Amino acid sequence: MATVSANSATVAHAAEHEHHEPQSFWRKYIFSEDHKTIAKQYLISGIFWSIIGISLSVMFRLQLGFPNMKLDFLRPILGTWINETGKLDPDFYLALVTMHGTIMVFFVLTAGLSGTFSNFLIPLQVGARDMASGFLNMLSYWFFFMASVLMFGSLFIETGPASGGWVIYPPLSALPQAHKGSELGMTLWLVSMALFIVSQLLGGINYITTVINLRTRGMSFSKLPLTIWAFLLTAILGLISFPVLLSAALLLIFDRSFGTSFYLSEIYIKGEALPNVGGSPILFQHLFWFLATQRYI
Repeated sequence: MATVSANSATVAHAAEHEHHEPQSFWRKYIFSEDHKTIAKQYLISGIFWSIIGISLSVMFRLQLGFPNMKLDFLRPILGTWINETGKLDPDFYLALVTMHGTIMVFFVLTAGLSGTFSNFLIPLQVGARDMASGFLNMLSYWFFFMASVLMFGSLFIETGPASGGWVIYPPLSALPQAHKGSELGMTLWLVSMALFIVSQLLGGINYITTVINLRTRGMSFSKLPLTIWAFLLTAILGLISFPVLLSAALLLIFDRSFGTSFYLSEIYIKGEALPNVGGSPILFQHLFWFLATQRYI
């Protein structure tokens, strides 16, 4: 009887400590640290970006598939990006291709899908109450949200969004004067991608720590579901590859804004030589495709 009473007291004491104060709307649904709520935030953001990405794809594929088709019905939406002949402006066509690739590869497939299912399933399938760090998890989403705001805002600037291709090879992307899409739109693209990469690194650290340290008692690595193995290996590859892409983006920002020459060498514009010497655009390709070979090939 004494043992039963002691156990009942222990359970009551634990239940008392597990009682949480009611949370405000902002704390419960906006700045939440709950893995399920954060998964829903990633899901909603991913759906939004998939709609944007598909819409951009439809626009340039209409032009590509029906080259003689007049697109004046898009003028209320695109304004001057529909030229006097009723076709997409060539600069804007390149921007549509660039932004579609960026959105679908990074913001939908990487953040939308991985962020949603990793957050939702990892704690449930390893027997953890939540992620290893709820605060880090919340920061991961909000870095992604800030990246989304900058990338979405770049669609509406006067000179247009980035249009150097989703691989943004220099020197086209490194010289603001090279092209309309290499001006403010490219700067916003690079800053957005830097924030996006920080988001993915924070999330990856959380996923790995949760799987390694918060597995329920008796769940060895050999007993992990294949889904969790996929999330774990994806997160490890992300931690290996994303810092390389971040360095590539930061060096490109330096070349654009601070006069460095990591990717620029002996460039002439309208017959005038730029002061940049010693760089190599191939360096950017090595850094960028290190990410791609690690994660997507």
